[in-house]
Amino acid sequence: MTNLAKKILVTGANGFIGSYVARRLVSEGHNAICLVRNGGDLSLISDLDHKISIVHGDIRDVPHMYELAADVDCIIHAAAEVSFSAGKTQLLSAAKDGTANMVNAALEAGTPKFVHISSVAAIGRRKPEEQISEKQIFSHSKYDTDYGLAKFLAEQEVWRAHAEGLNTTVINPSMVVGAGLWERTSIRIFAEIYRGLRFYPVGVTGWVDVRDVATAAFKALDPDLNGRRFIISSENLTYKEVFEAIANGLGVKVPSMAIRPGMFMPVVLFDRIKSALQGQKPLLGMASLRSTSACSYFENDLSVTDLHIKYRPVRESIQQACELFLSSFPKGKKYAVLAV
Repeated sequence: MTNLAKKILVTGANGFIGSYVARRLVSEGHNAICLVRNGGDLSLISDLDHKISIVHGDIRDVPHMYELAADVDCIIHAAAEVSFSAGKTQLLSAAKDGTANMVNAALEAGTPKFVHISSVAAIGRRKPEEQISEKQIFSHSKYDTDYGLAKFLAEQEVWRAHAEGLNTTVINPSMVVGAGLWERTSIRIFAEIYRGLRFYPVGVTGWVDVRDVATAAFKALDPDLNGRRFIISSENLTYKEVFEAIANGLGVKVPSMAIRPGMFMPVVLFDRIKSALQGQKPLLGMASLRSTSACSYFENDLSVTDLHIKYRPVRESIQQACELFLSSFPKGKKYAVLAV
């Protein structure tokens, strides 16, 4: 399937998903060229330094991206600003403009394959309760976020490049769980629950192990999957179920207060104050609370039948992550990594 993919550029390779993609490529015998942001934390790939090639840069640096694309067989684009509290301009610049630079560089270089790691947020949510497949399109509803808009606009750059001749595949992971930098991205919830988080959203969403996302990215390198898009999601679970599984795995009190619509503003204010005192970015915003109040059921049929993904049970993934959390975070270690 990946005979052409010998030298593979992974953008955002020091991030949560990107680091596992790099690990998967190394395990498959490929040469991973890991693009990391200037000054970025290399903790998640520090043990791979003798197996990968690390390149520092910025996906908004056009000449540098053209130079990198000219020297690789394939590109897996995982770089992103993963935040529900960052400003719209910051999100759009990292997602839309950075992705445009990457696909343009790939087109110029004649890159045989471009895999874009997006998010189900790019597909969007229209109703308080719905079944969501790859056929749906972002619609700017009240259940969407600026993060979702940024991911949608980034995808549009990929589809534009596809129309111009670039062999592309897009994967859309749901909420990703696993081990990584405990104070960042979606797995920050482990640290928050460990510290005594009291609230939980009332909605439903898809959940997936980060290693399954990496597997999907690897399998998407297949040139026969040109122009395809896949939702990558193991199970649809309530936030209450997931938060309870995390709390039980960490041996702490289960969050017991449901965040209902009338509570959005006080919860956001409380989170801003608490985050400021802890020196952290806010975890919540009004848009993210509206989004997490929706019951969104994501279909994964295409990823199972066409990518042949065998998903890990989410509760099993959470338990493994909790064990690594307890062996690292309370002892002052800011990260941990699951075995691929």
